[in-house]
Amino acid sequence: MYRIMIIDDNHLSVDGICHNIDWDALNAEVTYKAYNGLFALEQLTNDPVDLIISDIEMPQLDGLEFARKALRINPNIKTILISAFDKFEYAKQAVRLGAFDYVEKPLDYSYLTLVIKKALDTIERERRNLQILKRSRPIMIDNFFLELIHSSADEAPLILKNYPDFLNLRLDYPFFQTALIRIENDQFLKDRLGLEEYHVYILNLADTIRDIFGRKFSFVHVITNFNKLIVILANDYTGKKQFQSISAELFNQLSELYREQLFNLNIGIGTAIRHLQNLPVSYENATKALEYSFFFPQKNIFDIRDTMGNHIPPEISLGNNQEEQLIQLICIRDLPSIHAWIQEFSKLLLENYRIKQFIFIRVYLLLGRLLRFSYEMNIDVKEIERKIIKLYSHIENISSSVEIFEHLHQICCDICRQLDVSAKNHHEHICAATMEYILQHYQEMSLCLNDIAEHVNVSPAYLSALFKKTKKENISDIITNIRIDAACQQLCTSTASLKEISTRVGYANQYYFSSCFKKKMGMSPSAYRETYSHI
Repeated sequence: MYRIMIIDDNHLSVDGICHNIDWDALNAEVTYKAYNGLFALEQLTNDPVDLIISDIEMPQLDGLEFARKALRINPNIKTILISAFDKFEYAKQAVRLGAFDYVEKPLDYSYLTLVIKKALDTIERERRNLQILKRSRPIMIDNFFLELIHSSADEAPLILKNYPDFLNLRLDYPFFQTALIRIENDQFLKDRLGLEEYHVYILNLADTIRDIFGRKFSFVHVITNFNKLIVILANDYTGKKQFQSISAELFNQLSELYREQLFNLNIGIGTAIRHLQNLPVSYENATKALEYSFFFPQKNIFDIRDTMGNHIPPEISLGNNQEEQLIQLICIRDLPSIHAWIQEFSKLLLENYRIKQFIFIRVYLLLGRLLRFSYEMNIDVKEIERKIIKLYSHIENISSSVEIFEHLHQICCDICRQLDVSAKNHHEHICAATMEYILQHYQEMSLCLNDIAEHVNVSPAYLSALFKKTKKENISDIITNIRIDAACQQLCTSTASLKEISTRVGYANQYYFSSCFKKKMGMSPSAYRETYSHI
């Protein structure tokens, strides 16, 4: 039942609204009748209502000021203001201040009923959405952390500005840490258990993580995402080493607990960081640590401190421009320059890294970029994927850096060859589409290169050059040949005049048609008909 307050310094107006509205039909009741704004405001402070119907012009506290103060007490309250026609501007101002609506005097109670119903419907919708929002809080917390860990240094403070208070999160801990848990045999589990039971297992795993880490950490948040779980930890430990030591111990317990179960878990543990806005750094390190599972299948816990030899070595960043330079060299199939680029790349890595696994990881990341490029170019990558898998399946057998860079060079050459094949197929497709369009439209006198190029979605100059290179003929010659061939057939099989035939095959001028025909066939159209029509 909705609670209604009616305010007007005119008693008759209040009584008129009370008695001329079917409140039962609106599931509402008038709980307060007030005759000045100050009394109404006092009542509103002590006992809230859902909807206020108030006159604008009242002594002591007018309706505009009352509406403003009522919204401060309860931002969700709805106010319908009543105004005389000459107070129209005041009514518009009230709506701008946040009042729900206004109704002009003299009152039309049928119209007022519609406005009240609209206000109550809005209240109901907002209540329903608020309940949905409250039920969605766990998902919103997940999304908050997902957006944070994938944010840049500039974006993180903006994300942290409002949402922690809104989500009622305490995030003033001195240290935070992120770990990434990946279920390596997820497809096997889905096939064996079915999707529903598989995801129940995932949720059970998340509960287990909360139980284990909740004993030592004040804040434990787990985000589940198909075959991955992101674990975010925080506590009031005063020392970073203590924090990292305890978390490492608990991850070992988790690993031991699941070692003999169905799950095949690999765990990447990131660095402990001091400020929440640096959480992306911890997550990035957890992701990097987990990459070592590719090289060390016998292990399942990868702490960034161990993989980086107790410190994180300087990131060997080529920068997007240099990686794109390699991509561009592959695009133009410049094999000597590709070889030189790889030589420079190998020199850079060898000067900075003295551990084989670091070099493998950097090459692996570059191969991932090349593989994405291959996907984007829509070329056949099966053979390239097979070589990459074979390379890293036997990574321990590679004895020298020269060998790994030779493999990289060979894969770049393979992509170049596939690009050649893909380009050739693409060119053939364009030429085939061109031929098909000409065959369908050669009878049209307006047929031209621009129309054909627009149809195959390339520029006229590009189409002309491509067709000449691929088919060894000009498009104009192809059009002429098709038209003359069609004319030959009609000359032999019909009695149509030369003018009619020339029009049918796309020539606007009979004499130009005759000239083109004689040039190609070595005789005039009339002579051709005379010679071949009886055959």
